[in-house]
Amino acid sequence: MLTRMMLGMFASSCCLSLAVAASGCSPGASGAGQGVSSAALVQGNGLSGINGLATGNGLATGNGLATGNGLATGNGLATGNGLMTTSEGRNTIAYLVRCALPADRSITKMLGETTYKFAGGIGLAPEWENGACEQDCQEKISACMMALVNTTGVHVPLWLTSPMPEIGWGQNASYPDMEGAFFGNIFVVDSSGKVPAYFCEGETHLGLVPGRIGADQTDSPYRNPWGDGGLCSNHCSTSGAPRDDGQVDGFSSCKGFAHVITVWRNADFKPQFDPATKYSIKNLHSGKVIDWDQASTLVQQWTDYSKDNQLWKFASTDGSSVRIMSAANEGRCLELAPKTDTVSKIQLATCVSGSKDQNWIVETTNGRSADAAGQFFKFHSAAMPDRYLEVPGQSDSNGTGLTADDFGPSDNEIWRLGVGP
Repeated sequence: MLTRMMLGMFASSCCLSLAVAASGCSPGASGAGQGVSSAALVQGNGLSGINGLATGNGLATGNGLATGNGLATGNGLATGNGLMTTSEGRNTIAYLVRCALPADRSITKMLGETTYKFAGGIGLAPEWENGACEQDCQEKISACMMALVNTTGVHVPLWLTSPMPEIGWGQNASYPDMEGAFFGNIFVVDSSGKVPAYFCEGETHLGLVPGRIGADQTDSPYRNPWGDGGLCSNHCSTSGAPRDDGQVDGFSSCKGFAHVITVWRNADFKPQFDPATKYSIKNLHSGKVIDWDQASTLVQQWTDYSKDNQLWKFASTDGSSVRIMSAANEGRCLELAPKTDTVSKIQLATCVSGSKDQNWIVETTNGRSADAAGQFFKFHSAAMPDRYLEVPGQSDSNGTGLTADDFGPSDNEIWRLGVGP
């Protein structure tokens, strides 16, 4: 009989502690015994999607999950159907339990001959272990789950604040940038026929929240109730929230929801990649992905069909740069070809250890200015730091070969990362 600990963290696991960075725990840690600070939390996010949740389908609809019963009971979380039957569903359960139960509690479920153990963490709704999850419980879990969604596949450390005492108030100088806030109820469908899975944006980085949670993806349930770029500060209440040097700790209510989680970003955030994950790299302008023409060394853009020649793996080189390898042949790497007077072409070449032409520095950007952080990405060569990966000429055509040139900024130099199959 197998026993598996379900952690639900992407790449490096989160540390549920005020004083420990999100990348400081090993993926094998269970989380039991970690301290929960009442003055906000450091979290790593890695829930690539909330399995079973769609625009018109709440989480409690046909997923083997019943909020009227405890998670530890067979009626509350079924094992023969729904979330328990797939790895993605069990990852969603891992986050549900982590959000709901405290660190010293867990639930176990049997699936065939395998026992799965789901560990608690934050403890927003301990009553759901054996009893019903009513509206307040649902809203608390909803805010927590949405705050931890990350569709990019890039590990991001976060600082959470909330009026909920299990998280609490308190800013952290290492996390000065307000990303946004999350609120709603992902378990139900509202009168419009949609799941009220809401977010709004902080002042610092517009576009960061929808980029991380994939709000623009097909059938995404997440929406800003005040439209694209709607700011939390223009619509949410800060009543009861402390201030530090004039900066409010977060939001106490939004759109009538009183269980809000405000998320903050690390000012020195550097993208961290899972070396085992296959990533798609999509151009923000054309919507097409980086593609290797396997009959040659040509690296081009092409319509996304999620094959291995359009998927890429990232391997850290010297701690500041990465090597980008084709998932179709991990011995071939993205390389800056010999340059012309104005631009440098990109080719796929045999990987050579220590080659700066094959080392890339990945930075975040909001796509609006040269140095702004965000949830999009830009790639510049370690060999020529002023050369950034681009689709030349703002081309939308399949087969356009990639080049590297000075950063504009322009959306043909901005890229979105996704997790491949």
